[in-house]
Amino acid sequence: MIFFGNLRGSATPWLLLPALIYMVMFVSGGNAVSGYGISSGELSSWAIVVIAPAVAGAAAWESGRQRQLGALRTVATRRIFSQIVRALAPVLVLQVLLVVGALIVARSATGVWPSPDLPGLLPIAHLLVLPCGWMVVGWALGQLLPRAIAAPVASVLCWILLAMTQAMQVPFWRHLGGFISESSSLTDVLVPNVYWVPWLVSLGLACAAALLLQARRRPWILAVSVAMVVCTFILGRVLVVNWGYSPPTVARTGHTTCVGSSPALCLPDEFAGQAVAIREDVLPAVRSLHKAGLPEPAMLRMASDRQPLKPGVWPLNWDSRWSPQNIESTVADSAVAGTAALVGVRDCRQPSIQEAWALATVGVPQKDVRAALTDSEWKALQSVLATSPADQVQWFTQHVQSQDYCRSVMW
Repeated sequence: MIFFGNLRGSATPWLLLPALIYMVMFVSGGNAVSGYGISSGELSSWAIVVIAPAVAGAAAWESGRQRQLGALRTVATRRIFSQIVRALAPVLVLQVLLVVGALIVARSATGVWPSPDLPGLLPIAHLLVLPCGWMVVGWALGQLLPRAIAAPVASVLCWILLAMTQAMQVPFWRHLGGFISESSSLTDVLVPNVYWVPWLVSLGLACAAALLLQARRRPWILAVSVAMVVCTFILGRVLVVNWGYSPPTVARTGHTTCVGSSPALCLPDEFAGQAVAIREDVLPAVRSLHKAGLPEPAMLRMASDRQPLKPGVWPLNWDSRWSPQNIESTVADSAVAGTAALVGVRDCRQPSIQEAWALATVGVPQKDVRAALTDSEWKALQSVLATSPADQVQWFTQHVQSQDYCRSVMW
């Protein structure tokens, strides 16, 4: 009865519909890989930009309302923590409903629910854990300021740390708020620290805000609270200073489906239903290169660049939008990297006339190959194509394995 009475007297339910509409518009505009459970979970985490500010503002409003009612100052048999949780019940309901809405929108965009593994569940936990820290911040502000001021201040502060930091030139700020705009790929997944660091930051801010409630009786606590905020951001910077602009990732493993042999084709499980057809698309280009004199690979594998490439394995580098129009360029790039791997060399993955030779060999029209080369490169390639097939293969193998076409990249 207390719960429903509190819910009826609260203005928080009126926030649900506008927040839900904004969240649907925002989340549905994100990029996601169809049929990929990890991508579904990460797309739902975009809703943090709506959920956390909404929760912070609603908590500040509820705190101010309870302060005016004076119920928390009266003598009660329940502990103060239990009373606060009951007072925040409308905010918690708002958060849960928005999280459910985010999962439904992500399911609609990707066609699957988040995968039940750590990379798929962490984004959902992110939607539950991080707003709780901002809920505490909002509650503290509602106890100290009029609720008409505390609610927008809490929401705006949360929005600034989540969204505005994404535009800052200093990269470490982008990782502290909790809005993770970059997602896992089919071969590499975000490390858990991408989520845990913002949780620690929100915890530090929540503790600092909770201390402020004691500042009226103990003014020196204000200095402690400010010091805690400063230490929180310093510690957060230390944890992410080496990340750069993009969150770190690790190789995704244990997700491969292989079909056929000589060569086998190994793809992420999400492609299991298409693997046979894709192998049939790839085989003609691979056999054209083998007919020209290159060793036929034992396997073509789509996997992370972080995983070592064994001799006889050609990597497939492509995205989820597989198209037959990309076959020649995909196989040509794979041939370069696979030939380099025969002697334990990792290809630098830079454009070269060796890749152009592979494109011409698999049947790409010369006018299309010419369009991607400079005049000097085109002349060099023409002189190579004028030699015997054995000399062409020897030239290709020598330069690919020496990697003499790689250039240092200046950032």
